[in-house]
Amino acid sequence: MIIDCDTHNNPSPSALAPFLPLRWADYLAAYGLRTPGELGMVRARWMSCRADAWGPNGEPPGTDLAVFQEQVFGDCGVDIAILNSIMMSAQMFTGGNQPQEFTNALMTAANEWVANTWLAEEPRLYSAICSPHEDAEAAAREIHRWGDDDRFVHVLLPFRMQKPMGNRTYWPLYEAAVEHDLPVSTHPATIGNNLVTGAGWVSFYYEDHTGLPQALFNQVASLIFEGVFDRFPKLRVIIQEGGWSWVAPFAWRLDRAFEQHHAEVHHLQRRPSEYIREHFWFTTQPIEEPERPAQFDEALAAFGMPERLIFSTDYPHWDFDSPDGALPASIDAELRDMIFSRNALALYPTIAKHPSVAA
Repeated sequence: MIIDCDTHNNPSPSALAPFLPLRWADYLAAYGLRTPGELGMVRARWMSCRADAWGPNGEPPGTDLAVFQEQVFGDCGVDIAILNSIMMSAQMFTGGNQPQEFTNALMTAANEWVANTWLAEEPRLYSAICSPHEDAEAAAREIHRWGDDDRFVHVLLPFRMQKPMGNRTYWPLYEAAVEHDLPVSTHPATIGNNLVTGAGWVSFYYEDHTGLPQALFNQVASLIFEGVFDRFPKLRVIIQEGGWSWVAPFAWRLDRAFEQHHAEVHHLQRRPSEYIREHFWFTTQPIEEPERPAQFDEALAAFGMPERLIFSTDYPHWDFDSPDGALPASIDAELRDMIFSRNALALYPTIAKHPSVAA
């Protein structure tokens, strides 16, 4: 069985309109979505998508369910897929440059749209909850709205937000996620009001593409040191498209500094590495591909948490990983099975109820 934990769909503005309050449907018609505020970053193609992911009549990638079904379930042989809506990016593109109530309405409409269209028509699909994260109270309401629906399996957040993820601003969101036993998943989504790097603006897409994990050092540290996991001990966090080979050396660094600076964060109950091992999961795409295959096995051994790797294609992006070539040949059958399905079934108990799993 193959469970794909990161695929993307994208409702068009016209598809969202029926699910918006009249006030914001009129606003969308009159003013549209804000122009993506990527500040000159060059993308390989629209939303970095595959050239063959466009619909038969020119529909943008992620808008045509039939194309998705053919390419993910058919060509790739995926059995179950989780949707992380590209509409979630609407609030990061703008840099805050739109009415917050409009953003809230868009996220609600995106969830209504996917529930009434793709999820209603395709039983092999599950979805993230799009949340207006910069309005944490509204985000919590959206989580409560969908949290008991088994087809919504995690809450979607971006790598970069207006504040680090551990900030108390976002705690109502985490409280709601824990109440419904939902993981929080963080995913690249442009800049979110912040620079792409910690060193300033970059010149090339290449730099942006390979530098995605930079924000994760700060986000992991923020969640730990702000005491989020002590406040919400059942919170689970998924890192998507951020890699995993950096986790072990970063945990070593955090633990070493913890010995020196524990007095500053005396509220922490454990060493940082213990929080990482207990609370974080990581998707495989883009898979680590060292020059010498043996180095992959060494990196995986240092990572030390094979039960926390879950498979993803990242469809329909141009660098997506097909299941037949994503994992190195050095991975044995048991670990391959863990990554392709068993780890995800442990993380997502509602997916474990799917009829194909029982079969």
